[in-house]
Amino acid sequence: MWDVAEELKAMLVFAEHRYYGESLPFGDNSFKDSRHLNFLTSEQALADFAELIKHLKRTIPGAENQPVIAIGGSYGGMLAAWFRMKYPHMVVGALAASAPIWQFEDLVPCGVFMKIVTTDFRKSGPHCSESIHRSWDAINRLSNT
Repeated sequence: MWDVAEELKAMLVFAEHRYYGESLPFGDNSFKDSRHLNFLTSEQALADFAELIKHLKRTIPGAENQPVIAIGGSYGGMLAAWFRMKYPHMVVGALAASAPIWQFEDLVPCGVFMKIVTTDFRKSGPHCSESIHRSWDAINRLSNT
């Protein structure tokens, strides 16, 4: 994205998710209780990003009619994809890497992902999937100490 942004003379903006880093909506009380934590949701983050885009388009000369593409990986990728779905009028596209946006129990059984991954590791080498499977006991044991 760095190379492409430079080539296209595009602006890259990294928005900080509320409750992370310095974006604490209630200052030192942000994590105090559920009343304050009620605003720590992906829906709220998407609304924040929509407001940020509107603000940037209003305040940066020449930005008003420029297209926006949401980009992210993992949870950020999920947010990018959800942003495109919820605010299609604000972004022309979304690039979502490693973003399991449909991995919800009522849509796709959780075991499906593990079956696909296991099949991939079986193909990658002898005993690979078995070694990874056995490692979970060690991981669980170590994470409990």
